[in-house]
Amino acid sequence: MMENEIMIHLKSTQEIYVEFRENGVACIKNITIDDLLNCINKSTKVKHQFQTGLLPKRTVSMLWDMENNRRFIVIEYPEKVTDITYMETTYRNFPLPRILFGFTVESSGRISGVEIGIPGLGKLSPNTQMFTYPFSNVNGFHMCVGMNTMPHVESLQSLQNFPQFILSLPDNDDFYSERNNRLELGHRDLMEHLQDKDQQYYYDQILVPMNGKTLKDFCKEV
Repeated sequence: MMENEIMIHLKSTQEIYVEFRENGVACIKNITIDDLLNCINKSTKVKHQFQTGLLPKRTVSMLWDMENNRRFIVIEYPEKVTDITYMETTYRNFPLPRILFGFTVESSGRISGVEIGIPGLGKLSPNTQMFTYPFSNVNGFHMCVGMNTMPHVESLQSLQNFPQFILSLPDNDDFYSERNNRLELGHRDLMEHLQDKDQQYYYDQILVPMNGKTLKDFCKEV
């Protein structure tokens, strides 16, 4: 049995015809130059597809840095209260502003960066106003994890547990500034002042807007 083949013939008269040879039987068809170019274009088109796997709950965005083979995933923390430990004092059911966590995940599963952002309330959009994180260990958006070792990421979905892990770490005064809250309170005084408030109170009395920074800026911090 002869192999199937296709031959393209270009004549000096600028005519083009295609010869199909199937099991020894030839079939010839005239085509236009547009037909030929369209056929070549479709046959050489490469599809680039990426499978993310299951993403964490409340994922806001994911940026894939293909050049450096790493991903930046932004997750919204769903809780309005949590237990916070400052120095040796634990504040139970401490109120929180709306918090976004950004994780830079290398191809090995190592977390090479953690970002924390405070967006405005309401529906998120690229233009949502960002506010300065009022507590410690955060400079701009970047969080310093100090000597704490971040768990290895087996799958992106497991990142949904990391915000609670981070919030459970004991807090201190690193990067704390009284200018990061509108009342200009010291860290201990701020904690005491907020412990019986709610989320809305942050936006009414505490949070300082980040000049010109929006959610779009936070989502490309990788």
